[in-house]
Amino acid sequence: MTECRATKANGEPCALPANGPDGYCWAHSPQHAEKRSRMASRAARAKGNKEVASLKDEIKIVISEVKGGDLDRNDAAVMIQGYKALKDFIELERRVKETDDLAAEIEELKREYDATG
Repeated sequence: MTECRATKANGEPCALPANGPDGYCWAHSPQHAEKRSRMASRAARAKGNKEVASLKDEIKIVISEVKGGDLDRNDAAVMIQGYKALKDFIELERRVKETDDLAAEIEELKREYDATG
C-alpha cells in the first residue's frame, strides 16, 4: 500500500497509508474535507462548552461561599482573577483552532486549484 502524498502542517510528509484513488489518506483526502471540518468543529465546541460550564459552576460556588461567609472576599477575588485568566486562555485556544482550520481549508483549496489548473 502506498503512503499518503500529502504534506502535514509541520512540513513532514504524511506517513499514513493512502486508501483512495486520489493518493491521500482519509485525513487528507479532499473528498472528506467537509466531514473532517464538521467533526473537528463539533469536537471543539463540545470541549469548549464543557470548560465554560465548569468555570461557570466553580464561580457560582465561590460567590455562594463568599455570601455564606465561608470564603474570604480577598481570596475569592484572587480566585475570580484566576478563572478570568482560564476563560481568556479558552478563548485564545478557540481562536487558534479557528485560524488553524481556516489555514488548512485554504491549503486544501490551493491543492485543488493546482491540481485542476
